[in-house]
Amino acid sequence: MYVKLINPKTHGKAAYTNTGSCAQTLNYLQHEAVGEGQEATFFNADSDELGAAQLLQRIDSNVKGLRATEAKFYSLVLSPSEQELAHIGNDPDKLKAYTRQVMGQYAQNFRLPGGRQLDSQSLVWGAILHQDRTHRGTDPEVVAGTAKAGAKRAGLQTHVHIIVSARDREQKLTLNPGGRRQRFDLMRWQAAAGRQFEQQFGYEAQAHEKLRPKAARPRDPAYDAGRLEKIAGRVAAINQLVPREQHLAPDRVQAIAQARQFDKTFYRMLRRVEERARDGRPIDNALKLLRTGREQAPAPQRQAVTALHAVQHLVRNAQATRDERTEQVAEKPGRRSAELDIEM
Repeated sequence: MYVKLINPKTHGKAAYTNTGSCAQTLNYLQHEAVGEGQEATFFNADSDELGAAQLLQRIDSNVKGLRATEAKFYSLVLSPSEQELAHIGNDPDKLKAYTRQVMGQYAQNFRLPGGRQLDSQSLVWGAILHQDRTHRGTDPEVVAGTAKAGAKRAGLQTHVHIIVSARDREQKLTLNPGGRRQRFDLMRWQAAAGRQFEQQFGYEAQAHEKLRPKAARPRDPAYDAGRLEKIAGRVAAINQLVPREQHLAPDRVQAIAQARQFDKTFYRMLRRVEERARDGRPIDNALKLLRTGREQAPAPQRQAVTALHAVQHLVRNAQATRDERTEQVAEKPGRRSAELDIEM
């Protein structure tokens, strides 16, 4: 069983954006199904007859709380081997039943605060079966010259495309399967999906059908030390832009980076702190933002101080611009370039 979370930026000719409507993705899935002579009918946890328009409305309206640049949905693929498909007689009903079980595992794989757990009813999703797959240019058969890129693969090739909302049904949680491993362990879910097929249909998977986890790369102390040094430099630059009472202790920021294992969220939040400092709107609780990835509203008195600091920042910028303009107007054309040639 091959289980994949599709990367929208690198998915070849089917590349898509998942920060807006899912219409483009649904149109692609419909087009592929019709091209295979199928009805473009989707299914989910409750229904075998889900229209594309219904799924579009459900996914696109389930975005409350998400920013414009954040992912609104994710695409998943369940791709059984030919042997697995033959074992179940390539039965579409069995594949649908299997998909429902896997999506229940997908929901349960999210680790939530307080030990809470989701189930399949917490998700907004839909799926469709595709019967055919085509050769890629990197396939061994294409490289060997026995097949052409774009040609249909021989044998049983049925697979499942799933589209799932990035928010839970109540629109209170953001569900990102490609984020921090502590929140969603993608490889654990992929392995569980393979075991589910074996258990559900009494199948004994072959070695090539099982997920083989990559060996963890050992940590390089020297590399980590270099990252900590760069973080300290960025903190020092931030402290030059903000009032003294909002200075950050480099060692505390470094400790947060290590605790988060230098993940993408930490660096994204550090960049936000830098941008806000440059704009004259420093974040009052920057350490909390770096530690949790969430910014809480500052106290009213700090809001007033931040607003005053922003005004002072704008005034200084305006004064600098005015001084620069006056200097340029006062100079004679070509004077500055001539002065640069004088040797002292």
